[in-house]
Amino acid sequence: MPLWGFLMSFLAAAMWAASPIMVNSGLARAGCSIHEVNPFRAVSFLAASAAVALISCGGKIPVVTSPLAWVYFFFSVITSYTLGDLFFFLAIREMGVSLAIPVANSYPILVIFTSWLMLGEPVTPKLIWGVAVVVGGLLLLRFGGEKAEHGEKPRYGAGQLMRGFSFALGGGLCWALASPVTKIAMNISQLGAAEITFYRAFAFMIVTLVVRILTVKFRRSATRPLSSVPPAAAAYFLSAAVVGLCFGSVVYAKCISAMPVAVVTAITATSPFLAALYGRFVLKESLAKPQWCGIVMIIAGSIVVGL
Repeated sequence: MPLWGFLMSFLAAAMWAASPIMVNSGLARAGCSIHEVNPFRAVSFLAASAAVALISCGGKIPVVTSPLAWVYFFFSVITSYTLGDLFFFLAIREMGVSLAIPVANSYPILVIFTSWLMLGEPVTPKLIWGVAVVVGGLLLLRFGGEKAEHGEKPRYGAGQLMRGFSFALGGGLCWALASPVTKIAMNISQLGAAEITFYRAFAFMIVTLVVRILTVKFRRSATRPLSSVPPAAAAYFLSAAVVGLCFGSVVYAKCISAMPVAVVTAITATSPFLAALYGRFVLKESLAKPQWCGIVMIIAGSIVVGL
């Protein structure tokens, strides 16, 4: 496996760690709901990916005529950017960045199974050890903060933590389904990383428009006009899509075109540690020592199963 693939996988991890932090910062400034996030993300994602694809293809993006490829495009964006990210943002709202990102990013364990079922990628004996380590890390994250240090009251209640864990694991499951589907779409369409990202962005724009129309029609009380979102918050949402969805997706697609999905996904699973550091030192989210151990275990287990 090429060295550049490993280095670019770590770059994708850094981008994916930054993106949800930017979204969370925008939500904190806007006071709006998560329903206003994706419309902004979809616009900047499509614009940035179109620019990257045009540059990569010399000004002409290949046309995809395969209906099956389009099915996979839409399936991948619905499971990842729509449902997966929705669950993820809900998890952040319930239990903060420091806990939500490590739990959701335990999904490489699930990718091992989905890649085996859908792509036929081999499962090694190390899988059982990786699963055990990650599950142990999740348990430490869930229960390691029940008794705060120095008699302090836990930051999150038991019910809040349970909802947050459920949302985070749901997001991870959706992402795990999307990873091998993206590679299948690449194989069917014979597109490169930049082009596949553009078509996924195009599909995401369509899905976002449909979801927005339905949400406004049937859940108007849960939404607010996009024009009322503060410019600073909108800038965070737009930038998060460029960094995480566009550049992160291009780098990730480039990596999985040359390396097994499970290996790339395991490396990108290091992003929770960066996010946890940000949550601790910038957002002042406190974590108990057992929870820090849980983050390390999740990262270690995710890497081991793919290497």
